[in-house]
Amino acid sequence: MRSLRRFLKGSSGVVRFTRGLGQAGYEIPGRGWIVVAWKELLESLRDRRTLLNVVILPMILMPIVISLPTLVLSPKTVPPKVMVVICDEGAREIGGYLSYISDRADIIMRTGCETRSNYTEMILNGEIDLLVEIPEGFSKNLSEGRSSQILYYYDPLSAKSSLAMGLLSEPINSYSRKILLERLRKVNLTVDYVNPVQTVAKQVTRSGREVGVGESIAAMIIPMMVGLIAVTGAGTFAVDMVAGERERRTLEALFTNPISKIEILTGKFAALIVLSIISGLSTLLSAMLGISISLSFSMAEVSAQETQLVISPSNLVQAVIGILLTVILGGLTGNAVLVTASSFAKTFKEAEQYVGALVFVLIIPMVAVPYSPASMHPLLRLLPVTSLAMFARDMILGGDPLAIAVSLASSVAYLIMFLLMSARLFGRESVLFG
Repeated sequence: MRSLRRFLKGSSGVVRFTRGLGQAGYEIPGRGWIVVAWKELLESLRDRRTLLNVVILPMILMPIVISLPTLVLSPKTVPPKVMVVICDEGAREIGGYLSYISDRADIIMRTGCETRSNYTEMILNGEIDLLVEIPEGFSKNLSEGRSSQILYYYDPLSAKSSLAMGLLSEPINSYSRKILLERLRKVNLTVDYVNPVQTVAKQVTRSGREVGVGESIAAMIIPMMVGLIAVTGAGTFAVDMVAGERERRTLEALFTNPISKIEILTGKFAALIVLSIISGLSTLLSAMLGISISLSFSMAEVSAQETQLVISPSNLVQAVIGILLTVILGGLTGNAVLVTASSFAKTFKEAEQYVGALVFVLIIPMVAVPYSPASMHPLLRLLPVTSLAMFARDMILGGDPLAIAVSLASSVAYLIMFLLMSARLFGRESVLFG
């Protein structure tokens, strides 16, 4: 153990954690696996490029990637430009209704028709996103009990044009309903006469409580993200701790010390799970921030309480426990699989090729979980990797305790199997030393 401590301290006799925290390494624990874990953590945390790519950049880029499309398209940031051309002098009332969305769109009112070539040029040049034409005879048709048309001119390739049409649907429907009610009053009828059948949506959940919009989105996205991050978050570290050390010829120095292969592997896994938790939680928090920003800009009609469910669902304690357990189990499972794959590689580059293909195999079932029908959920709770996502999903939504137990038991069983496999391969000198 003394020689191992000397190996860990290096030439200066001191292991430096960071310049800000000062010197560390004089009090190294006596247990071998803790010493190995300490060594791996120090080597990983001292690599600033790895920390930048695995922890810092995801925390910065994840909210941007998630919220940027919504921010760009949101009428709160850049309102769409809508020109309303009223060709019918008697249809000025509809113009007043359309002006109701002036806080979400840039409304330009014009009277008198222009040629359609002018419409085309203005739209294609980006001067306006949508042109609304109230044609001649609009008010006459309505007064005679007939229907009238409102013409849209838009760019089918522009997302802003589609957004503008969605915004205009509300005031147009409101004006149409006003005309309808006036016609019904003239013949002593109510709106029930033209709407004889109404639909009422009732939620059916196992917990018996209603699920908000934000919580529903969180239950779809967070389990998938937690599983993916946990499985792949420490992938770079896992490859470096096996194939990288073999290529640098530092594994031989470890094995010359009085410490068993199992303790070495345990120490490496302990370091990997810490790195997985750091990477997973940092990326998850940044993703939740991005989701919250997106909801606040894209769902103005959703109440603040429903939007808040993305961050604090009603069963907050159970959801947090489920996410943390998923990160830990997923990190251990993914690292065991990646260490197993790295054990077959002779070089770091070869290990990256193996791991790259393996990551796709792990990602595909995880991505499929949010879109799978309920009839497949019992099967997904028994399969590797997908059981992790189902466990997190059930914990967030407060699902059936039996289903949660099945997902947890399956995840633990696969974890034990992969750990035993990686330990057996890591202990073989023919595989270890190439």
